[in-house]
Parts: sequence; structure tokens; C-alpha cells
Amino acid sequence: MKIHIPNNCGNSPRSLVAIELAVNMAAREYSKIEQFLTEDFSWVAAGSDKALSRLELNTSMDKATQSNITTERLDIITSISHGKYAAVSSCTHMSNGVTLNSHDLYEFTSAGSSAKLLKVTSYAVDSTHSHASNLKS
Repeated sequence: MKIHIPNNCGNSPRSLVAIELAVNMAAREYSKIEQFLTEDFSWVAAGSDKALSRLELNTSMDKATQSNITTERLDIITSISHGKYAAVSSCTHMSNGVTLNSHDLYEFTSAGSSAKLLKVTSYAVDSTHSHASNLKS
């Protein structure tokens, strides 16, 4: 998987952790993110009425790893953080031609440097055949 990460001034350690989490999630490497998760961690896809727990996230990533579809390229567009929150916007290019644009909001247990990840709320759009350019008047 090719990864593009914008230059970072290094003043925001939480932002760097969020980028690391985004990269490892795209690579489907649960073992690398597990250490950052609280026991009651949840992943919510915007618009869904069900959240994934740690175990369900692990199972989902395992299933995705067994598929023939892989992440070919991950472009991190932005990463920002403030207090116990962080956000990462990215564009994921899959081997089946699908392109996903996403914005993930991370909530940690506190603003402390060793705080664990409590919740991710993910807003993702399949932009493979986007007609956004047709919306201009």
C-alpha cells in the first residue's frame, strides 16, 4: 500500500497518533491499533444505527484481510487535533477501482498523551463515480 502523508510541524502528537491509526486501519492491521483502544471502544459509521465494538472491528478487519480487495493507496489529506479530539480526512484507493473519501472523528478518553481511543465516528463517501462536478451552477 502506498501512503501519502502531508508534512507535519510535529506540534500535535495527538494528530500524529490519529494518522497512525488511520494508516493501520486502512492496512487492516488490528494488532497495531488494539493497544490504543479502550475496552468499551466503539466505531460508528455515520448514518448507521449500530456501532462496532473492539471485537467486531477485529472480526471485520479479519474478513476484509481475507478478501481479494486491497488498499492500493491512502492519501491523508488533513489531520487536526484539539484536547481529547482528533480528526483525519483521507482518500482511499482500493484495488477494485473504488475510491473512498472519508473524515473520521476520534474521541480519546482525555487530552493526556497516554489516553486511549474511546470512539471513532466515520463519515465515508464512495466517490468512484461522483457527480459532484455536475452540481456546480
